[in-house]
Amino acid sequence: MNLSQQAYKVQRQDYVEAAPRQGQVVITRRVTKGEKALWAMAGIMIFVMALLLVANQAKLYIASKDVASLQSKIDEQAKVTQQLKAESDSLSSPERIVHFAEKELGLKLDIENVKVLP
Repeated sequence: MNLSQQAYKVQRQDYVEAAPRQGQVVITRRVTKGEKALWAMAGIMIFVMALLLVANQAKLYIASKDVASLQSKIDEQAKVTQQLKAESDSLSSPERIVHFAEKELGLKLDIENVKVLP
């Protein structure tokens, strides 16, 4: 017999010897109570962490929604402010003031009589 055949024969004998005999009871490994408790605690921890993650995402969504609404209000107020500033600039123009003084109040503009203050 050559070496490969001898090795095969030895492996086969080990396999046959390792097989359970008909009168023997094979004991399988059981899961202990401690392992069950650890797995249960791990599952609960994962569930709680997932729940906290979802709660934080919900809070972030609500905060983002509030920020967006406040930003839109700020934009609207900026438009109103710009319109009021434009209106104020047009109402305080020198041409309008002179026109109002001449037509409504009956005043006349005399350039020689105007004094400019520093």
